[in-house]
Amino acid sequence: MTPSVVTLQEVLRHHRTLSRRGREFYESLLAHGDVLAVRLDYLPGAMMWLVTTPNQARLMRRARQGRTTSDVCVMSLAEAQELFSTLGDPVPAGLYEVAAWLLAPPPEDSSMPARQDSLDLDIPEDPADSEDPADSEDPADSEDSGTS
Repeated sequence: MTPSVVTLQEVLRHHRTLSRRGREFYESLLAHGDVLAVRLDYLPGAMMWLVTTPNQARLMRRARQGRTTSDVCVMSLAEAQELFSTLGDPVPAGLYEVAAWLLAPPPEDSSMPARQDSLDLDIPEDPADSEDPADSEDPADSEDSGTS
């Protein structure tokens, strides 16, 4: 699957078999703002709907309730902006910018230490190993010495 971005208008234009009710629902979403379908191969369902308003996200999520699979994610612009802000990334201004960030390859992070094949850890000594054997008595020996 090739990651891509498609507008809801394009989906409606090319999806001739969509029911009248479905078409009306999606057209009503467009009255509130842009809607993008983003294919992302790293998502379980590989599809994310990016919507302009929280109301659009709420309507789309409600429409999916009761379905057996959760193959589609819905994220509003405000949710995406909060996500990017939380991660410390630049906050995208619009849906197309969010889509571009989601489709971008992961950054090379030079602040992460290089993976090591073996760990070089100082293992503390076990206190039992450092005791002088003459200093430690076996409790069973001391009990026996008092009985004879």
